[in-house]
Amino acid sequence: MKKYIYFLIIGVIGCLIYSCKHNEKDNFSLQENIKTNLKYLKIDTIALPELIYAESFLVYHDSVLIVLNKKHVNGFFIEFYDLIQHKLINKFYRLGNGPNEILSAFVALNDNLLTINDYVKGQVAFLNLDSVLVNPSYISLPIRHFTTSPTVSQYYKTNQLIIENTNCFVDDELKINNNAPRFIVTNKRSAYVERSNFKYSTRNVAADGDIITNYAFNKIIYTYMHKPIIEIYNNDLKLIKRIFGPDKMLTQYRIVDNEIIFNRRIPYTYLDFCTNKDHFFVTYMGDFLVDGKNMEDYPLWIFKFDWNGNFVDSYNIGQYISSISISNDGKSFFGTGINIEKNPILLKLIPR
Repeated sequence: MKKYIYFLIIGVIGCLIYSCKHNEKDNFSLQENIKTNLKYLKIDTIALPELIYAESFLVYHDSVLIVLNKKHVNGFFIEFYDLIQHKLINKFYRLGNGPNEILSAFVALNDNLLTINDYVKGQVAFLNLDSVLVNPSYISLPIRHFTTSPTVSQYYKTNQLIIENTNCFVDDELKINNNAPRFIVTNKRSAYVERSNFKYSTRNVAADGDIITNYAFNKIIYTYMHKPIIEIYNNDLKLIKRIFGPDKMLTQYRIVDNEIIFNRRIPYTYLDFCTNKDHFFVTYMGDFLVDGKNMEDYPLWIFKFDWNGNFVDSYNIGQYISSISISNDGKSFFGTGINIEKNPILLKLIPR
């Protein structure tokens, strides 16, 4: 679940950086017909309690509603409800600068781990959902990472974080190659000092992808938000495969005050993800956001892959959703849509 306007934050920490070299023969291109040769989805609206500050929703095990709230005074960013009885289960992270408080939140659900990235303060928190449900006193304190990145994940080495590197940018037309790797790995207890000097800031064009992990399968997936590319790494961050397409999108940039920005229209490709033990699923837009239109004006697709990156299936949503989660049986999805008043609603997406 990503927002589309960000604040630049100064400072990067960490301890290790990994390169993106791989064997080009492992590249694979998705065919354009996966957007037409697909399954259609029946869409139902699920009744919810009154949630006036809600921004988006996720569903865990078909019965737990996870609510991401907008900023509001004395409120919490994350709330859990019983989806059937509409009873509050727990809530986490007040708005503020104090201990266990945050100023912003991007959320991602991968297996039973909910990641909450406070990109304003440069910190991240992880909630084990099974612990949330069985222990009313469960807490998980935010961890400072101090980076400009909106994408942070738990590394398989428990004392480390894996972070999207916002300096990873190459463009032949501009003749710019930062020679920066895809990921930074940081130790939770020590600071990283960036030793490379980059002439241009690429924060707004090179970031905002998703990191999807399945360490049992020895896989780390990176999905670009602004290019039709998926990268597959092993647990040691060796790039083993790139998946291109299904669209060919020619993106143009311009430079303003040593900052690289998109030239008038902004490409959007992979926007969100969900997972189960056998597959990962990504929502895909494959279009340019232009003046006069909003994200809600664009339909999305869902692409299904196994953990080796093999394409399995595609689904036509037919409308925009800002989040996605998977049902227990892996046969249907939950998504956040909007109603006629522009308020978020919970949708169930069922293949026909």
